[in-house]
Amino acid sequence: MSDELGYEVNKNSPFGWKNFNFVISFPIRYENLFQRNSSFRELNKKLEYSIRKTGDEMNRVTNVQADMTDYKTHLSNAHFETLGNTVIELCREGMKNKHKFVICDMWGAIYKKDDWTKPHQHWPYTWSFTYYVKVSDKTSPLVFQNAIHPERHTPEAMPIQPKVGDLFIWPSIILHEVPKQVVDEERIMIAGNLMMDHIATEKFNYSEWKKHNQYK
Repeated sequence: MSDELGYEVNKNSPFGWKNFNFVISFPIRYENLFQRNSSFRELNKKLEYSIRKTGDEMNRVTNVQADMTDYKTHLSNAHFETLGNTVIELCREGMKNKHKFVICDMWGAIYKKDDWTKPHQHWPYTWSFTYYVKVSDKTSPLVFQNAIHPERHTPEAMPIQPKVGDLFIWPSIILHEVPKQVVDEERIMIAGNLMMDHIATEKFNYSEWKKHNQYK
């Protein structure tokens, strides 16, 4: 069983899912939303209040071994929805093909001393993201696994120490984790997953195609 990959691997059979290693370049987007728009400072306060008020709803049955809201918080909380709409905007910004994305999951979490997140990825979603509501330079980093070191050219863990207001977006297939927090501080963040809205995308692509490909 390969829990972190989300599928079963039977090493005793020539058939079924098997693991192979590939070297491939993945994009990771970084934005500090405070610098992008000063109004996010006020939104940040509302997000923190919402996470605290909601409290732990998942009882540590997920990869997140910390207090966590449920996976659909964006459907019941307007502040989460506002952040989600910004993430959708940034996922599409700069893309040559204008796929339409939707938020599928979105949750908040509060890490305290000794809290952590297991190594995992979010396949089969397209994009995953984390936004940092309250952190310091001593709270646990976000760690991506199997990143190729630019000088040694070997696969290594790549820790990222986020700042308040930081947003990271990456392909959902990338393995990542949060190490056990050693300091007695709060680490408050929001995470989520996006997938392409196939129906909306197909309608958009077809309408654009018709504009330029009318039969004579």
